[in-house]
Amino acid sequence: MISWMQKHKKYLVVTIWISTIAFVAAGMIGWGQYNFSLAGGSVAKVGRISISQEELAREHKQLLDIYSQSIPNFKDLSEKEIKALGLEQNALNVLINQALLKNFALDLGLGVSDSEIVAEIQKSELFQRDGHFDEGLYKKLLQENNFRPSTFEDNVKNTLLLKKIASLFPQALTPLEQEAFMLPLSLQDRVRIEVLEPKEIPLKEESLKTYYNAHKQDYKKPTSYTLASLQVSAKDNPKESDLKSYFNKHKEQYTLQGKPQEFSKVEKQVRQDYNSDKAKEQALKDYLALKKGQLKAESETFTTLPYGEDINKKIESMRVGEVLKPLPYKEGWVVLKLVEKNASALESFVEARAKIAQILQTEAQIRELKKEALQKLPTFKGSDIGLLNLDFKGNIHDLGEKPSKALVDYIFKHPYKEGFALLEGPRAVLYKVYAQDFKHPVKNTTYLKQMAQNLKAQALDGALIAMLKQRYKITLYARSRP
Repeated sequence: MISWMQKHKKYLVVTIWISTIAFVAAGMIGWGQYNFSLAGGSVAKVGRISISQEELAREHKQLLDIYSQSIPNFKDLSEKEIKALGLEQNALNVLINQALLKNFALDLGLGVSDSEIVAEIQKSELFQRDGHFDEGLYKKLLQENNFRPSTFEDNVKNTLLLKKIASLFPQALTPLEQEAFMLPLSLQDRVRIEVLEPKEIPLKEESLKTYYNAHKQDYKKPTSYTLASLQVSAKDNPKESDLKSYFNKHKEQYTLQGKPQEFSKVEKQVRQDYNSDKAKEQALKDYLALKKGQLKAESETFTTLPYGEDINKKIESMRVGEVLKPLPYKEGWVVLKLVEKNASALESFVEARAKIAQILQTEAQIRELKKEALQKLPTFKGSDIGLLNLDFKGNIHDLGEKPSKALVDYIFKHPYKEGFALLEGPRAVLYKVYAQDFKHPVKNTTYLKQMAQNLKAQALDGALIAMLKQRYKITLYARSRP
């Protein structure tokens, strides 16, 4: 489903014709009569409108479809993770808002005629052949997707009704509203700045040790794995008779376009396969012997596993004492036993000292930069960096593009003509805005006008829904899921 709320940030018209057509592809319910309060029970009642279990299930499924198409790896989420997204509650909120608006429509005397529903359906290219509505195609598509015509047509009716309510409210921006929205974007400041660089601050060894003792749990060593390993390499000296025997047993593996190949043409591949199989046989024997304690293997401890992503992941999930079955590695196979795993070892003070010193040095430099900035701020002159605006891109006084942008954002977010900003590094930048105007040309005006219209509509819709919630009683019944 593509909702107007998602496409245009609107709550008033929650579902439009595009979404109605999209329901066909989703696959729905059986054929027969439909009404808002099914025998199976309602989940809520809003004023005179009941919300059925079926409606909630349908809206919930549509939200799931939206998320599955827009969120990468959504299908890999567990049922618990999906439930934590609160999609069912969101679906119910959508239906409640729709019901509020339907009640409002009833009070206003608004309705939708059968002819309007028919005309809306016939407009859809989905149900047309050669530019004309095809009733047979319409029924066929609905039936193929288990969608009842009465349900589909009732949804079209609801859509048209909500659109009629939306038409009662002003959608276009007034010139004053448009000017007010664009005005901040045309603001530009003329600014002077002075950059304060940090100085090296002497640190006491005692302060480093005190910090370490208070935060030692933050300085853990990487997880270490002590592994016993046996590597079996494929040998490359089989007898030709052994190769031919192997070939004869596995002829079905050596075909070209379904036809068997002669040994001479595939001898190289046969040799590789034979050697690999023999190595695997030996690796399986070593695996069983290592698992039973009948074979010893040299152990080595790693903090960075060397075997490649697939094998490393298996090692990370192993239990101590577990032996992995032979895995292909390099030009053969490897058998691995996890002898020890240590994920809780802490770095000593000596090991953590450099990182602690960097943290304390930065904290001390920030304190000193603040003091220096406050002392210089009343009298600093600085250098003129010209006009700044919210669209600024560039490098100010070699600060770097990212810190320069952070400085500009800081100046525009704070309502003071002078001050200082702390930037990464750390560095402090004194600034003074000594002139302003509204002459910066605004780009993407069409997009910005649409954004302003959406914000206005959202504000009106939110106010309307809030008013309707006071006007119509909302009763929630037993939910479809615990």
